[in-house]
Amino acid sequence: MLREEVEAQTPLGREVAEIMARGDLVSSALVTALMRRRMRLHPGRRILLDGFPRSLENARDFVELCGPPELALHLDCDDTVLIERILARGGKSAKDAERAASEGEQVNVRSDDNVHTAIQRLKNYHKHHPTTMSWLKEIRVPIVELDCSGSKDDVWQQLMAIGRLMRPAVKLPQQTSVQGSQQQHREGNMALNGNAAVSQNAVNEDIQWMA
Repeated sequence: MLREEVEAQTPLGREVAEIMARGDLVSSALVTALMRRRMRLHPGRRILLDGFPRSLENARDFVELCGPPELALHLDCDDTVLIERILARGGKSAKDAERAASEGEQVNVRSDDNVHTAIQRLKNYHKHHPTTMSWLKEIRVPIVELDCSGSKDDVWQQLMAIGRLMRPAVKLPQQTSVQGSQQQHREGNMALNGNAAVSQNAVNEDIQWMA
């Protein structure tokens, strides 16, 4: 979402562009406000917030604005593998940009896909991650551990399995419901992820991905 603001050259995008290029964290208040604004565009749907929360302040601000998390997804991967993937993505982006330029097109290349920014981002991650996860456990957020060291397809299948498990139970027809049973309606639930987050404002099978 922040990258979209940068590419659109909005006042917010110009403000955060330099921060992101350094690999530093954008202020929690700013990110949370943007997150909430975007979530309102998808009422009644679960929201998967990719790359959020990145700090304890992020998590607290988001819970205060949107309610307690439904669950947290902890995407675990070795630092070396992450750096290799970032550098590979940066190289691919550069090649795509060169090809596009030769064809008279334009492709945006991520300026932060380099080893120096990647290391800084990992330092920030390890600095903030333990306290963020501890706090989520304190407020009794279910945490699902996912191994992300495999292929993209392997990781995606794990995420899809979580999505299927989160779908609401099938509702019985009114005439066959057990007498005296009460249907529980859950509202305002949000699922956070150690590197991402999911939100549910009403019962719905669909999940909207936000990065």
